[in-house]
Amino acid sequence: MDVESLYSLVSDLLSFERFKYEIEKRKEKYGGLLDDDAIAYMIVDELGRNPGNKMKIGDLYDGINVTVEATVEKVGAVETRKNGKLRIMRVDIADETGKCQLVLWNEEIDEIGGNLREGMKIKIINGYVKENIYGLQISLGRWGIIIFE
Repeated sequence: MDVESLYSLVSDLLSFERFKYEIEKRKEKYGGLLDDDAIAYMIVDELGRNPGNKMKIGDLYDGINVTVEATVEKVGAVETRKNGKLRIMRVDIADETGKCQLVLWNEEIDEIGGNLREGMKIKIINGYVKENIYGLQISLGRWGIIIFE
């Protein structure tokens, strides 16, 4: 979703000028790590109008996009694949209903991985759930973001 589409979800709560101001303010706060669309999504979520599915880990299943609040249990080491062209980091996360893995790839590792600590509370917005031999995993993909709480 783009900024205008996301604004339509909260247009009754604040003006478009204020919405753009909040985007710019957060852009500075996050040092340019997030684009306007991601920040707009974050604002919509903060205002309780998240169009994504907020779920508990115990209710997750393969093939859905989801918003999850969880605690980081373990931050894994960075692994390399395909002669060093791909990097992956697995992060064990949990809530009161279950456990799964957050999977970070390449640039996500650089932008997010170094900030994750055991015991930290995070919110994954618009993550993609996939089940494979490691169990349920959440990836960010193109539209997913993580908020550190």
